[in-house]
Amino acid sequence: MRPVAHTRIDSVQVPMAQVFAFLTSPGRMPDWLPACTGVEYEAPLKRGARFTAHFGERVTEFEVVDFSPPATFGWAERGERNGYKTFFRLDGKGGSTALTIREVWMPRSLGAWLRGHFREKREAERRLSGLVERVRAMESACRPAERTL
Repeated sequence: MRPVAHTRIDSVQVPMAQVFAFLTSPGRMPDWLPACTGVEYEAPLKRGARFTAHFGERVTEFEVVDFSPPATFGWAERGERNGYKTFFRLDGKGGSTALTIREVWMPRSLGAWLRGHFREKREAERRLSGLVERVRAMESACRPAERTL
């Protein structure tokens, strides 16, 4: 069975290194990961590291499967959405960053594939758009204060 994938490409007006630091700081994940209320982690993230995220009553374990600062970061979910992988790719353009977010899911049945391919598409688009908007909210925090004379 083929995987179901959803991709969102957008840009933010913040340098690539700052966006990468924001996305890979577990303490900041509730600021941008939709519905995340807290993260438990042992050490700084790196390939193979695991962390636990709380989404209200739901708890999900993640394993970092890609970590190449300051350009790529990805994880595999080990909880309710087992089989989902999310990847972030950052490309710097001067003082801004092109952000590519890709969710990939390997369904276990034809019915699941149909559901993921058609019904889940709108939900994935909403989830990825919300994620980009939360990262964009970080833009204002990263800008230097304007000086008034």
